[in-house]
Amino acid sequence: MKIALICDSLLLDRSLEMYLKEYLTSYKLCDFVVATQLVESQKPVFLIGDFEEANLKIPFTREILLQELEAFDRKIRGRAMQESQNEESRSYQDLQGEDFIKSSSSGFGDFNRLDNLKQEIPPLFEDSDLNTKIEEVLRSFAKEIQTIVLEHYKGKNA
Repeated sequence: MKIALICDSLLLDRSLEMYLKEYLTSYKLCDFVVATQLVESQKPVFLIGDFEEANLKIPFTREILLQELEAFDRKIRGRAMQESQNEESRSYQDLQGEDFIKSSSSGFGDFNRLDNLKQEIPPLFEDSDLNTKIEEVLRSFAKEIQTIVLEHYKGKNA
């Protein structure tokens, strides 16, 4: 747990420095900021004070301060871990989508493969005209399905 202090009270600043001496670091290196007033920060802010948004109300003991800071640290680390897992999951899904597009582009792109299947699958009906019409419908549906799938995954990867 690395903490930076932003404090408007000299007395409170000295007390916090004494309580947190082993955790203090610069703003650039900190995990979060302990502040006694609302501050804009790119880092998470743990507020101490008598206002509604405060994470810890004044007065407090060293033990209570450390307990609250450790809980705050666990909470922000949990969020960071969750965001990391979500990002990994999104990356994995994107890769799966790209692999599917590649395989489906090559697999569906050659609709003449149905001609190869004709030799393996016996005709459904004796009537060759009917079989030809069925093949045309199947080709049409296969092209339509390919278009829908490719549009779906291209939208996800954009």
